[in-house]
Amino acid sequence: MWIPLFLDPPLQLLYCFQLGLPPTLRALWANPRLLLRPQKLRNIFMAGFWAVFGPGLDAHSAPAKRVLVTPHASGVVLEIGAGHGHSLQYFERAAVDRYIAVEPNEDMHPGLRRSIADAGLSEDDGTALILPFGAHEVGRIAAAVGEGQVDTIISFLTLCSVPNAEQVIPTLCLTLLKRPGGTLLMYEHCLSPVWSSRLIQRFWSPAWSVVWNGCRLDRDTARWVEQVPWSEKHVGEEDIPDWHLFYRAVGRYVL
Repeated sequence: MWIPLFLDPPLQLLYCFQLGLPPTLRALWANPRLLLRPQKLRNIFMAGFWAVFGPGLDAHSAPAKRVLVTPHASGVVLEIGAGHGHSLQYFERAAVDRYIAVEPNEDMHPGLRRSIADAGLSEDDGTALILPFGAHEVGRIAAAVGEGQVDTIISFLTLCSVPNAEQVIPTLCLTLLKRPGGTLLMYEHCLSPVWSSRLIQRFWSPAWSVVWNGCRLDRDTARWVEQVPWSEKHVGEEDIPDWHLFYRAVGRYVL
């Protein structure tokens, strides 16, 4: 079992290149000067990859997201790493007053805007706002939306790539969420509880993070989230075994 498990990350990296390279090469063909803008190329690569891979991943995680999001996302909802906006389809529209999408990759914004429109929200009437920031830029986010003004933070497969996530998680939640009652809805892949799987995660994480724009397989996200002084913790489960390299942490946390 361990040999196939060990070989899983490089096989997934190959698949990532298969999906992400074509749009990147097309962009380079149209504008060779992009070679001088490596971050822009990474953004194009990731946007192209997620445009193809994202819908399938979302469909796989849909049962967990429906349980987590539909009954609990309400008021002012801020999503970090919003991507192409797949989470919007799980909103109970009448419960959401405003949607704030924090997404630093501006090549994903066209798809994100389409998802916002499909959800019946709009930047024009103020029910939606896109912020081109990283989740670690808490000061910039707070300057745009205000401190303690967010009812719900959504984090789906994002904290794996946030710089200094151990420090950012409590700062983000305690700065932006209303108290009492502000809620974090989390669905993240994180460090496996199984020691042998952890070794594999730590072995592949350096290469993985280069291709996946900072994402790491060995983030102890579940433990870091638990360190925030929540008044309520509702930890869920998904049908992924604890030895899996993409072991999931699912939960609802209330201040």
